[in-house]
Amino acid sequence: MATISSPFINNDLEAQVGFGHVFAEQAILERLSDRLNVLPIVELVGDAAGSGSDTIRVTNIGGLGYNTAGMTALGSETATITASTIDLGFSTVSIADYGLAYEESYKAAILAREPQVLIDSIVETIPDAWLCQMRKLVAAEVAAFSSSVGSASLTLSVDDYLDLIAVYREALGSRLPAVMLHPVQLSQLVESFRSEPAFQANMTDFASVQAFNESQTVTNAFGLGANIHISDSVTTSGGGYNGGAFTPGGIGYAVASTGNLTTANPATSILVPEFGLVIEDIQGNTGTRRVDARAFFGVAAGSSDVYTFRKVVSTT
Repeated sequence: MATISSPFINNDLEAQVGFGHVFAEQAILERLSDRLNVLPIVELVGDAAGSGSDTIRVTNIGGLGYNTAGMTALGSETATITASTIDLGFSTVSIADYGLAYEESYKAAILAREPQVLIDSIVETIPDAWLCQMRKLVAAEVAAFSSSVGSASLTLSVDDYLDLIAVYREALGSRLPAVMLHPVQLSQLVESFRSEPAFQANMTDFASVQAFNESQTVTNAFGLGANIHISDSVTTSGGGYNGGAFTPGGIGYAVASTGNLTTANPATSILVPEFGLVIEDIQGNTGTRRVDARAFFGVAAGSSDVYTFRKVVSTT
């Protein structure tokens, strides 16, 4: 027992009958995070479930229709026409295995005061973790593009972005690209556009370019048509960011649907067939409960004969 001298001060009372802290009434707060969903800019190319293979091949064809060299002028009305060739190619997407697990003790579940830290709540975030992994795989594909604009030793400039748009303008048949950049790369572009006379002369246009946008997708960026998607998943190498641009669908993904899967504990399992995802609720024998999530999917860039790709590089 402690003797509390007069006057009774908080430091003395708190040590005996108080708390070092109390919890705020508001719900537990989630940390800032990258929430870019890349599903709208990638394309599902197939489902490998029941196929006997973990690789899906996407075939492309050329030498037909508009893709031919045209027709040959004949020497006479009875001339024999030489039969033409066609071109065939393909790209592949391979299914890989990914996993995520959480485990809690029964005692932790009994005593916990915050529901969001318990497995019943955490399991609801696993599809978002799948989307996070998808985004990272797309960023890795972007970093592997062989042709690039910009420089790893310089900030991204207006001229770089105009060069990027020109690539797609000159690649006849291409659609507007999906552009994926690191947030710093977008800031570099915004700062570069700040000095453009066309924007300096019009406050409305200037503000539209310089304003903060809560969305991670900037539609019709700088009025040049393409949408810019920003993400921390964009990789770095050699002192530079590896952003990039690709024709929508130029990066594809494949899944192995879990719709027909029978797990060891069907009653406590969740199947998400469109993600190739299975989540199992597993009871341990050491006073614990665990959830295992396994996903079967893959990501790959398509053929450069069909799609246009460019890596967008700038200094960090």
